[in-house]
Amino acid sequence: MAELVKAKLMDHDGLGIDLDVCFNPKEFSVEKQVQWTPKEGSISDEPPEEFSKPTPASLSVTLHFDTYEQKSSVVDTYTSKVEKLAMIISESKKRPPLCSFVWGKFVFKGVVESLSQKFTMFLSDGTPVRCECTLKMKKASQAVTGKSGGK
Repeated sequence: MAELVKAKLMDHDGLGIDLDVCFNPKEFSVEKQVQWTPKEGSISDEPPEEFSKPTPASLSVTLHFDTYEQKSSVVDTYTSKVEKLAMIISESKKRPPLCSFVWGKFVFKGVVESLSQKFTMFLSDGTPVRCECTLKMKKASQAVTGKSGGK
């Protein structure tokens, strides 16, 4: 029987994040929007549409992390690393890192758009040992600092 390939998250900015997900997601979704605008000056119930601009695809996936059997903090082992993908790298690189979600032959390279963490199980001392992370990424082949952020 073939071994199940684990989904993983990794950064492309030298942070050293190469993280296997504990349990593969049951699903993920990729969305691509194309922006159209009604043509100016047209008076009609169905005015002709003009293409306005492309937008990058986005990925949405819920990842599950669990450290109950090890009796250790899921934050220390997993979620603090996931959080780094949504945080500014350094003073010189004033942006979050470029990263990838990889599962088998599916690769989505981009930047984190949002991260939500829901802690669902705790040890008797309050240590979180199970977490669901909802990760949303925007497709990008490169990441640059915005105009107001310096270089």
